Amino acid sequence: MRKKYIIINTLILVFSLLIFLLVSISILSALNEKNTKASIKNYLSIVEASYDGTNMESVSNLVHSSNKDVRVTFIDRDGNVLYDTSITSEDNHLNRYEIKHIGSVACRYSDTTKVNMYYLACYDSINNVYIRVSIPESKVSSIVYLFSYYGLGGIALLSIISFGFIYFTSKKLVKPIKKEINNLSNITNTVIQYDGDDIVELSSQIENVRGLINKNIEDIKSETAKLNYIIENMINGIVIISGLGNIMLVNSFAVSVLNRKKEELENNPYVYGFVGLNINDKIEQAMNEDFEYSTTYSTNNKTYLINVASLKSNFVMNGKKNGVAVFIHDITAEKMLERVKFDFFANASHELKSPLTLIIGYQQMISEGIFTDEKDIKDATLKTIKEANRMNQIIIEMLELSRLEMLPNVTKENLSLANAVESVLESYDIKIKENDINIVKEYDDFSVNMNMDELYHIIKNLLDNAIKYSRNNSTISIFINKNQRSLIIKDTGIGISKENISRIFERFYRVDKAKSKELGGTGLGLAIVKHICMNNNISIDVESEENVGTEFKLVFK
Repeated sequence: MRKKYIIINTLILVFSLLIFLLVSISILSALNEKNTKASIKNYLSIVEASYDGTNMESVSNLVHSSNKDVRVTFIDRDGNVLYDTSITSEDNHLNRYEIKHIGSVACRYSDTTKVNMYYLACYDSINNVYIRVSIPESKVSSIVYLFSYYGLGGIALLSIISFGFIYFTSKKLVKPIKKEINNLSNITNTVIQYDGDDIVELSSQIENVRGLINKNIEDIKSETAKLNYIIENMINGIVIISGLGNIMLVNSFAVSVLNRKKEELENNPYVYGFVGLNINDKIEQAMNEDFEYSTTYSTNNKTYLINVASLKSNFVMNGKKNGVAVFIHDITAEKMLERVKFDFFANASHELKSPLTLIIGYQQMISEGIFTDEKDIKDATLKTIKEANRMNQIIIEMLELSRLEMLPNVTKENLSLANAVESVLESYDIKIKENDINIVKEYDDFSVNMNMDELYHIIKNLLDNAIKYSRNNSTISIFINKNQRSLIIKDTGIGISKENISRIFERFYRVDKAKSKELGGTGLGLAIVKHICMNNNISIDVESEENVGTEFKLVFK
């Protein structure tokens, strides 16, 4: 009976161990293949996301440093190896399975590393390069051999010796499992210490490793969510169209430009989304061949640059049909700047040409003897000097305007606003008396943090205009309000018409060109005032009425 009991128990144990052996081998083989493919896809995603076209070595070293078994290869469109973390091969790689079947995992023997390797590649259409990642195939065959050897040996020993060797045999059996768990922990970049021999505990450890792998997958999903957030909040528009002609991705910026609802665009044919942009034929061309196209589109006082480009990635292609990327950039500011620059140079040329023409004309008449009377020569000379001074003032103010636009670092200090106003008034004392102008002052002084020259320039320009365009026996009022942090300069002069008020800060713009030139105006003074205010966060408002007067109000933030 005891013998039978021993035989039965031995047979049960033997069959149990055989079943466990087969199941374990199957599980480990399946897990190994699944985890190897998942791991290689993860590494390829990391390399693809990090590569910017110039950092092959640094990206490869980053991945290689995290796992020495990972091999990274960059291959150009002709199949030549550009960079490889292992020994560089001179063979053409275009016929390799992973290159011909982008996105599919290949497994074969590597002549470079002398082991079986898993390969996976993608094509970076932006940088025109194939990116390939490979890792060694886990040694499942050796695990099977170890299981078979120790298992069969243990079964033979158990059938002859006794149950006393079961514990020893089981300990031998779990040793390769522990080794595989350590391999899995290396994949997840987490160290797992295991010292037990219990099968249940081993199973728990396998579950822990699986949990770590799932965590890595969740991390990847999190990074994908971050990427989607970035795309959604880009300041430029992007639309991705599949080879089937449906819109796969569209961000909010593009939705607003196309004036459609997002659900009307995503997963729908592109032909309905770009009505009015006249680029449907260009998109069709990009789907059938390598093609890039740029155009501009204007709507609602906005100008956009539209770029159309073919995409050859697997996730967008349909057979031989390319995917298409449409990028939308807001270039309204650039267009406005171009117009401002054009107007500036046109006006500057005109403003400098007029006094220069007069100077040349007067000097030619003097040099050719047309003017012989001493009075005429003196009058022509004075007019020449006046025009030369006006040219000089225009150039000085043009240079000052250019300096202000470059936002230079200027020295700032706390200045008394009332003292600055009084200093400027003192310099205009003679003009004020000559024109019999009455100055009314009401000061509740406060300090402003500004560059002294810039503060004086603002006050001087506004007071100069108030004096120039005021009649005799008129009044100029100056108010400083500490609570509002404001400065008001108000005159009872000729005033400005409503249609001209919105343009007085434009360069070379004059309300009365004849009177402005007669008084020595350049048309740049208020443009300079505007830029100083912008650079110092000062708001400036103007109210005016013809034949009543003008009021400028500055508020210091």
